Amino acid sequence: MFDQRSFKLFEEIITHDEITVSQLIRKLDVSERQFNYDLEKVNNTLKSMKLEPIKLHDQQFVVDAKVKDLLQAGAPLDISMHHIVLSEEERIYLLYLYTFIRKEPVSNYHYQQLLYVSKNTALSDVKKAKKLCQKKGVILQYSRKDGYHLTGTEMEKRRLASFCINYLLTKSLGKEMLVLVLKSWKQEGYYVNTQLTVNDVLKVKQIHLVKDRKAEVIFHLTFIRVRTANIEPLFSQEEKQLLRSQRLFGLVEELARRLFENNQLEEQYYLTLQLLIALQEVKLEENPYLSRLTMQIIEAFEKNTLLPIDNKTFLQKSLYNHLVPAFYRIIFEIPLVNPLTSQIKQKYVELFQFVKRSLAPLSDWTKKPISDEEIGYFTLHFGGYLEKNRNRNKTEIHGLIVCSNGVSSSIMLRAQLKEMFPNIHFSRVHTAEQVSLLPTSSYDLIFTTVDVDSPKPIFTVKPLLSKIEKNYLIESVMNQFPILNNYDFSMDQIMEVIAKHTEIKDEKRLFSDLVDLIHLSHTDIGGYKPMLSELLTEEMIQFTDEPLSWKEAIEMAAQPLLAAHKIRPEYIEAMNKKVEEVGTYIHIGKGIAIPHARPEEGVVHLGMSFLRTNTPVKLLGKDDHQIDVFICLAAVDNEAHLKALSHLTKLLSDNAILQALKAAQTAQEVMEIIK
Repeated sequence: MFDQRSFKLFEEIITHDEITVSQLIRKLDVSERQFNYDLEKVNNTLKSMKLEPIKLHDQQFVVDAKVKDLLQAGAPLDISMHHIVLSEEERIYLLYLYTFIRKEPVSNYHYQQLLYVSKNTALSDVKKAKKLCQKKGVILQYSRKDGYHLTGTEMEKRRLASFCINYLLTKSLGKEMLVLVLKSWKQEGYYVNTQLTVNDVLKVKQIHLVKDRKAEVIFHLTFIRVRTANIEPLFSQEEKQLLRSQRLFGLVEELARRLFENNQLEEQYYLTLQLLIALQEVKLEENPYLSRLTMQIIEAFEKNTLLPIDNKTFLQKSLYNHLVPAFYRIIFEIPLVNPLTSQIKQKYVELFQFVKRSLAPLSDWTKKPISDEEIGYFTLHFGGYLEKNRNRNKTEIHGLIVCSNGVSSSIMLRAQLKEMFPNIHFSRVHTAEQVSLLPTSSYDLIFTTVDVDSPKPIFTVKPLLSKIEKNYLIESVMNQFPILNNYDFSMDQIMEVIAKHTEIKDEKRLFSDLVDLIHLSHTDIGGYKPMLSELLTEEMIQFTDEPLSWKEAIEMAAQPLLAAHKIRPEYIEAMNKKVEEVGTYIHIGKGIAIPHARPEEGVVHLGMSFLRTNTPVKLLGKDDHQIDVFICLAAVDNEAHLKALSHLTKLLSDNAILQALKAAQTAQEVMEIIK
């Protein structure tokens, strides 16, 4: 039977023809024993499906053509529930969806048959499913007459169904599990029909959806169609007015007619919402208020991070394409499943917090909290934009990036690829549909998250790559393009040499550190970021009783940086000029100003200095911008200062700590407060 781990092994073997056993073990982060166990599972499942098992020859995999065709078709595998080992979480979500589309009263025996579990396991799963439902505003209850059934508003039931579907689709066997639920009620024909209908209408109306989101929409609509006909209103009059004002509303009228026999108008509103949260691209003029909101978020990010955004128009357009679906998800409380959230929060600790604060305009506008899952995707977007704007050498090797997972994922993938392959010139991101229209002479290789056809080398990747996946990808590309290879050895060869002469305590950590050192040390996002106490040392802290003009105050605040050779004199001029051109933007409130300019305008080393003025300084001579604390920042790039700035922001947002800082009389007191 397949479980998630063994199916992942199966996918990797089918997808990567030349991958070796040792590479696969490292890529999947399993032991040799686990690998052998999982391969045995894969082969036993293939045998039960009357297919040839996968064989090994000289560390290479030999796969029968019929087995390869299983995944290459892209359709769900024709397997039974007894071919799959389900996790507890997966069972709970499947149990809910099974009940959501029930065609007769459901008993515990139904759940046992569906999930291939014992009576006690099914009862335990029901208890957990009840808790899940309760959290989401739905009640799963039992009566002798109706069996297990759901109560609550239709919209709440659909939100939870959407969450369950989207979560399962992040799993390797997600499509298969969802189709099996439909099969259990003999309703699998609805899936094919819905898919054909949606694809047909979208093509005619020229509506383009993000590929992953499209799969979610098709399954969600399938389950809605199979469910008992809805007669409840789904939206308030205000919500209907908002949806009716969208261009999509008129375009989906035919789709509503073809998919739903009853309550077509209500379902037309629902279809509009489903497509709005899955759109691939939206024109700026279609939602002028969201276009303005996009710029407000960019300006908030610029102010919070003290990072000047060079090309705001370009960033506005790409961020807007991500914001539109997010806006409607948040407004209508449609849950988002983001499997990368924990990785993003761990990898981009400071950036995540800055993005969260910068989304305040979105939260204020929607009057709704923004989930970590949503913030995670925005973080990928901003992180990718910052990475993309690093300087790279020009090259003659051209790479094409194909990613249909959304704007944020595309930008983040491009940033990582530029990090790994500084000598490849990457063109703008294309969708899979566009690849066939491009002349093959315009690119040398393709990096893709989806299936594409091309005579040029194709490398399948994920939007967010681990260190081990980065190394495997680097080695694969360099095998095809030796001109990119600066070394005559592989990571596996290095590991073998080390293992011969020493005992390795933590093989995974060693491998990761070597990848950092050899392949990623020149640009790795996880580079050193000093703490606030490392930048604001005693030598950088000053106090003055002198009455100063705002220019004199900035100059005095910057003096410790100048004396330590962290900046050149022209940086002070650049800070003053910036205030004159832009205005009081350096005033962040509460009498605090953070003067700064661009790194290229005179920064030598990362630094920060502090000036407390006992006589408030009127910034640009304005009474409502009186400053008594100047914190001068000299940033060298887009990231190194973020950790210190994040700490500083937390300190300044605490009124008690801020008052203590303003009351301090010596550098030592300031240092104590900071530490």
